[in-house]
Amino acid sequence: MFAADTQLKTDKQQARQIRLRSGQTARIRPFAYTDEAYRTFVAIQNAIDPENPQAVADWKYWDEIREPRYLFRRYVAEQHGRVVAIGSFGHTSWSYQPDKYLVRLLVHPGFQRRGIGSAFYSFLNGRLARLHPAKLVAGTRENRPRAIRFLEERGFRQVMREEVSRLESAGFDASRYAEKLERVRAGGIQIKTLAELMVEDPGWKEKTYNLEWECLQDVPSTDGFTRRSLETFEKQELENPCLLPDAWFIAVDGEQYVGLSVLWRNLATDRLLETGLTGVVRSHRRRGVATAMKVRAIQYAQARGNAAINTDNEENNPMFQLNLDLGFRPQPAFLDYQKEIGASHEQRSEIASQSPV
Repeated sequence: MFAADTQLKTDKQQARQIRLRSGQTARIRPFAYTDEAYRTFVAIQNAIDPENPQAVADWKYWDEIREPRYLFRRYVAEQHGRVVAIGSFGHTSWSYQPDKYLVRLLVHPGFQRRGIGSAFYSFLNGRLARLHPAKLVAGTRENRPRAIRFLEERGFRQVMREEVSRLESAGFDASRYAEKLERVRAGGIQIKTLAELMVEDPGWKEKTYNLEWECLQDVPSTDGFTRRSLETFEKQELENPCLLPDAWFIAVDGEQYVGLSVLWRNLATDRLLETGLTGVVRSHRRRGVATAMKVRAIQYAQARGNAAINTDNEENNPMFQLNLDLGFRPQPAFLDYQKEIGASHEQRSEIASQSPV
């Protein structure tokens, strides 16, 4: 049983009719967590963003390993028996605050501008009010003006801009970086894959876990990061169906792991690879280590059939400029939004008691 299956048991109201501004109605019910439900979920996401396809297996895996201590709820909206929107809210386990919740709302393009999103958001907001939230977080892309307006009209404000970029690896010329890579090698730093280290170093798992956390300390974030346990790291990273052990590039100086750059498989298409964390510990910066790891990653993509690589960086992160120098081209940015709930706990309790949902 998925951890998320408990939603179906704890949600006493299994379905609810909502009225749209057109006078029509829609039915909201909890997400079913069946194969068919996932296929519909992913189809809606891919209809909204066809350039970045997602796969059922990926979403199913993340739901399977979701930690029950973090609240999560997902719902669907139906019209005439067809699922036309997906909505959810839950704790952000990677940046945990007990009264902070991430809100997601996706309406199929063919059913937008009918009031479904507004009514669905009101439903989610009513459920959230019972939890006395202090902060809501959400996000969208800069090329979706209606989504931006939707958030801003409901009191959300932009707090971060993440520059998204893509590299078509076929045109990359690694020979331009040969001298820089040689300087890294001459400095005693080796670039190894996780697959190699899993064989060579008995302490690879703990070292990789600690390296990731050290590098995360300098990744821009609105609320900072929450450190996950080694067990959770194993589930989310090392057992992930998107894992490519030979596409994790780790910089090693003697016995110390000093940098990493990660590529993930995209389960929906072999034509795309997704960049995970790239970082170098402070003691080893400005030595070309990040460039060396990124070049190795791009060469991997070329060997994998000239796959394209997606990545994103906070707009002022120096890694964004490095990616541009390597040939990545900007795509529509991702915008992070927050809504501070100004009411006191008592006032939020009153709001929750008056909520119609």
